Amino acid sequence: MDQKTFRRATFAVILCSSYPMLIVGCYFGLIPWNMERLQIDESDLGFAILSFGVSFLISNQIAGRILVPKFGTKKIMTIGLVIISFSNIILVSAPTYLILLLAHIPAGIGWGSSGPIGGIHAQLIERHSGKIISPYYAMGFNIGIFIGGILAGFILGNTMSPTFVFLILFFLSIIVALIIYMNGLPKDLDFKGEGEKLKIPEKNVLLFGFLLFVIFGSNGIIIDWSALWFTKELNAPLYLASLGLICLSCGGIFANLFSNQLINLFSEKIVGCYFVIFGSLILFSSIIIGNFYFILITFFFYGFLTANLVPIIIRQAVKHSSESIPTTVTNLITMGFSALLFAPAIIGFIAETYSLTINMYALCIIVFFAGNIFLRKFRVN
Repeated sequence: MDQKTFRRATFAVILCSSYPMLIVGCYFGLIPWNMERLQIDESDLGFAILSFGVSFLISNQIAGRILVPKFGTKKIMTIGLVIISFSNIILVSAPTYLILLLAHIPAGIGWGSSGPIGGIHAQLIERHSGKIISPYYAMGFNIGIFIGGILAGFILGNTMSPTFVFLILFFLSIIVALIIYMNGLPKDLDFKGEGEKLKIPEKNVLLFGFLLFVIFGSNGIIIDWSALWFTKELNAPLYLASLGLICLSCGGIFANLFSNQLINLFSEKIVGCYFVIFGSLILFSSIIIGNFYFILITFFFYGFLTANLVPIIIRQAVKHSSESIPTTVTNLITMGFSALLFAPAIIGFIAETYSLTINMYALCIIVFFAGNIFLRKFRVN
């Protein structure tokens, strides 16, 4: 692969993660507003996220095993991006809870055929170039959350129409999809091969899938629920609800941007394990203190210290797997996001019955143990 192709493909894959996450990050920041508008509670939100998770898992399997081998990664991930953009228009304009619930289905279909497929594209770039770019793909998600969080605050602070803003984002998504398609890997470097039948993942990959299950399930607490936590239990004004997402993603951007330097300086074991363990401890401490502004600062450091965990897990799994990259990544993402079959309803129930703060404590404890399990895997290897 020549340098020009590498740079263009890397740009495309970062755009593939950042733009849809900008849209979703903005929606996350608007969740308190949307819940108030529709008069729904935490359990209702949990079931809506559950419907997203089910459609995501089905879409991910179909895309990874059938569509990618037939059409390649570029076409699938660009179509998925447009579906995400369109579904979010419905999410912010739905007149009833039922329509909101149903709108999470196309949102899940879009994410299942965009996010994980972009990850496959990133792994293909790494294989052809011999360079590490997965952290940059992960950085795109943080960039999207960062800009989306700012946009959500701007919308709420200026009483703008969310539907109008998301309509503009939808039309822009068509242009972004074309840019990704034109700059992604050429056809001769895209995935070639037959689709593989659904089967139990290799034993070597199962532990990595379990780690993603734990991480994705618990990360939903901070990504999906932090805006509501700030407004409901920390008494932050509505227009500051997305500040947590902004601080979290800002730390993640720095970590992903300098991921190669961090790994070269410390090693994957330290960045993927010790950083994560320390990050969970400082976030836990800030929740005990309970100061809104101190929590925002620790969100930044938590984002920085945990941002490279998922890319490192996926890279390690691909190294240990004898299956194709699409099959390995698809299996990993499916195992990881299967947490959405259980976590949203549990989180919503605990939030409604007890408090969102308990969920935040649970996040820290779960991530702490995930870092320790990953550390044991490194020591065994």
